[in-house]
Amino acid sequence: MTVIFRISHAPEPALHARSVYGCPMVIGDGMEPTQSMVDGEYYTSKAALRATYKPSGNAKGESFIEVGNDPAALRPKPKPKVDRQAVKAAVGRAFSRAGLGA
Repeated sequence: MTVIFRISHAPEPALHARSVYGCPMVIGDGMEPTQSMVDGEYYTSKAALRATYKPSGNAKGESFIEVGNDPAALRPKPKPKVDRQAVKAAVGRAFSRAGLGA
């Protein structure tokens, strides 16, 4: 009797990485009633709301951008404070290395 061992180099199927749901990420078209800032009407469909943003939906031919309602996204980001002591020390080192003495 002959015994043949076959070594498989194929990886194991990633069953642990799969979800138990057939389609885990579905984003529907429905939403809470939202007022359009273009025409003032309320919409429960994302597609219908975005259709009002297109130039064909506007009498003036303008296009609009959907930005959301988070005021923090529109606020300017704070600039980091400058460490004046570190700047002075770096300038002093640069002058010393250049032979200008400080």
